[in-house]
Amino acid sequence: MPLRIVAPTSTLYNPLLENAAQAEGVHLLRAREEECAHLLAANRVDVALVSPLTYGRAVGTAEYRILPTTTLALEGYTEHVWLYFRPGLRTLTRCAVPSCDAFLTQALRILLLEAYDLEPTLFPANSDVPTSLTTADAVLSWEEDLSELPRMDVGEEWYTTFGYALPVALWVCRMEELPRELPHMLEQLARPGLPAVEAVTESEPLPALPPRTGRLLWRWSDTVAAALRETLNLLYYHGLVPHIAEVKLWSGEP
Repeated sequence: MPLRIVAPTSTLYNPLLENAAQAEGVHLLRAREEECAHLLAANRVDVALVSPLTYGRAVGTAEYRILPTTTLALEGYTEHVWLYFRPGLRTLTRCAVPSCDAFLTQALRILLLEAYDLEPTLFPANSDVPTSLTTADAVLSWEEDLSELPRMDVGEEWYTTFGYALPVALWVCRMEELPRELPHMLEQLARPGLPAVEAVTESEPLPALPPRTGRLLWRWSDTVAAALRETLNLLYYHGLVPHIAEVKLWSGEP
């Protein structure tokens, strides 16, 4: 029977899944972020690509293990998650978001509170970014890349504020018997040639200023593990998870 895998539908995760059609022995599903968590908890899938928030919320109800394989973390300037601002904005009170429950939404909420002492009202965006900006002061997006609009790179701001990368997605499974080559199988789903670390440099820096730089972290590493530990502590501090979750890796044993 093929390995049952689920990952969020967002294009943000596509590099981790680009080669899935050519991979053998796996059946890939795409679902909303919260549905991925439900499918894994209900034993409907064997492996899920989840956020730190999903992993942290499972403490006390499920024993998940992190697979040390492909992952996604944003370290500094990465141009993958943006907060767009209405031109001429003076006060940030209303922010449209893709989903109020999504991890990146909650990460933004924590960032604004910790860095700027701002706590805007969050509400679901029901249209594209330009349209949403007619009723919102700012719009969070990880789908629309609109460089012509004023915006903040959320990954860069997170790294500046907290000093560690923003972990976005990690593969997890339950404590049960699964193929020992599972981490390698998940690597085979990714874009061929996807590097462990991808450097990002600002293409059009401001005059007289050095270009902004950052890194996309596509493989599990000590850097990602440390960032995840700190992020889980932060989620607990802000009351988003019931306990401080430990970073527990899959060993290949049930």
